[in-house]
Amino acid sequence: MTYELRDHPDDLPIICATLAEARQRARQRVERFGFPVLIYELDPFAGERIIEEVS
Repeated sequence: MTYELRDHPDDLPIICATLAEARQRARQRVERFGFPVLIYELDPFAGERIIEEVS
């Protein structure tokens, strides 16, 4: 399973290998830019789904 970060649903994704990495990078982006970041879970069978919003 892989994960993506996006600042907005239409933005280009930032690919992460693990959920822990995605959460860490999302927190860093929130601190740096000051707006919420969406974390998506990518499943090859079920597609993508939003699993968390870090703000």
